[in-house]
Amino acid sequence: MTTPASDSKNTGQMDAARGLDVRPAAPDLLIHLHIAKTGGTTLSSMVKHAFRGDEVFETISQDDQIYGGLDLLTYDSCKHLLRDRDLGQLRYFTGHVPMGVDRIFTGSTKYIAIVRHPVERLLSYFYYRSQIGDPYLKDGKPISFEAYVESGGDIIFNNYQVRVISGSPDLDAPAGARGALVAGAPVEARHLEMAKQNVEENFLSIAPLEQLTALAMLMRRVYGWPMRRLQTEYKNPTKERPRRRQIAPYLLRIIEDNNVHDIALYEWACGRFAQQRKLYEPGLSRDLQVFGVVNRALTTAGEILPWTLRKRLAQMLFYAR
Repeated sequence: MTTPASDSKNTGQMDAARGLDVRPAAPDLLIHLHIAKTGGTTLSSMVKHAFRGDEVFETISQDDQIYGGLDLLTYDSCKHLLRDRDLGQLRYFTGHVPMGVDRIFTGSTKYIAIVRHPVERLLSYFYYRSQIGDPYLKDGKPISFEAYVESGGDIIFNNYQVRVISGSPDLDAPAGARGALVAGAPVEARHLEMAKQNVEENFLSIAPLEQLTALAMLMRRVYGWPMRRLQTEYKNPTKERPRRRQIAPYLLRIIEDNNVHDIALYEWACGRFAQQRKLYEPGLSRDLQVFGVVNRALTTAGEILPWTLRKRLAQMLFYAR
C-alpha cells in the first residue's frame, strides 16, 4: 500500500511527468485493474489475445456476479483463485481485482486501467445493473435513477474510481445484499494523491475511455505485437440508458458534487495519457488510422461471415502490420 504524496502537490495540477520521458518496458506480468463500466471488457478482449492462452488468467468475477460493496475481489480471494497456477508462466492477469494484488507475484509487474467521467460511468453502471436483472432496490422494488442519485449513499456513487486506484485500506467495504445501497468511508483529497502516486509508480499506463483504442495501440508498441491480434468489437454495452443531456441539471450537480475527486483523477489521466502518447508519435496515430479502418470493416463483415472466416480475414489484413 502506498502513502500519500506530499501535501504541497496541487490536487488539480498535472504532476511532473515522472516516468513519461522514456518508453516503458514490458513487465513480466501485466495486471488489468478493471473498474466496472469503464470499457474494461473491451480493452481486455483486445489485450488478452496478444498473449498465449496459458499466459492469461481472467478472474471469474463478472459485473453480473457481484453485488454491492467495492465490486472487487479481495487480495486473499485472488490468491486462492491462483493457487493451482504456475505464477511464473502468467503474463496477463485481468479482472475486478484490488490494487496491491501485484504482491502475489515475484516478477516485475505493472498495471493498466481505463477511467471514465463519473457522470457517464454512473449512468452506464446504474442502467446496466437493471439490464442484467440486478437493479438497486428499496423495500424489494427497483428504484429510479433520480431516487438513487438523491439518496447519495451508495459507495459506487462516491468517487469510486479514486477509491479503487488509491488502494487505501480505510476505504474498504464489505459486499452488500443484492440490490442494496452500500455505505463506505468518504474519499478524501489524500486518497486522490494516493491514486496518482500509485499510477506514477506502478502503472504501465492509464487512459480515459475515449482513448481506449489508443491505449491498446500503445501497448502494441511496448510489446511489439502484430496488429491483427487486437481486432475486437465493443463489449458489454449498456443498451438502454438516457444520455447526459437528458438528465436534469440538479441531478448532474449532485453527481458532480459527490465525485469531485473522480473528476480530478479523470482529467489528470487525460493529460497524463496525452503526454505518454507523444513518446510513440507519429507511429501511434498511424496505427490508429489503420486499425480504425480495418476494424470497422471486420466488424461489418462479422455480421455476415462465420467467425472462422472472419478470423482468417483479420489475420490476412493485419499480418504485416
